[in-house]
Amino acid sequence: MAFQIDVTKITPYILIDKGEIIIHGRSIPEDSFEFYEPVVEACMEYIRKPAKHTVVRIHLDYVNSGSKKYLTNILTILEKSYLSGYSYEIIWVYDVDDEAIYDLGNDLKGIIKIPLKIEPSS
Repeated sequence: MAFQIDVTKITPYILIDKGEIIIHGRSIPEDSFEFYEPVVEACMEYIRKPAKHTVVRIHLDYVNSGSKKYLTNILTILEKSYLSGYSYEIIWVYDVDDEAIYDLGNDLKGIIKIPLKIEPSS
């Protein structure tokens, strides 16, 4: 059963489904804990029975500090599944003129053991 949150002006679209995780939009919730805690729980549920291969596609245009913490937490949860033998691929998409999001992708690439590709948006 898929987990989904619709996009708003301050929170991203999130989809967690068999073989696919998407995070897209702006992530500046007033209460990062309130917004992301159900997402963390959905990720923990997902790794109990993940697909053999999961593509994680993240395309954010702005991220506040609370959201950065939760993005790291989410990827760390997925990393546990990856290290136990499941296949994951992270695609980090950034807008060509957005150095901050590009740098965040590189920071995460240095922390997470899951292969992470950084791609400009098309």
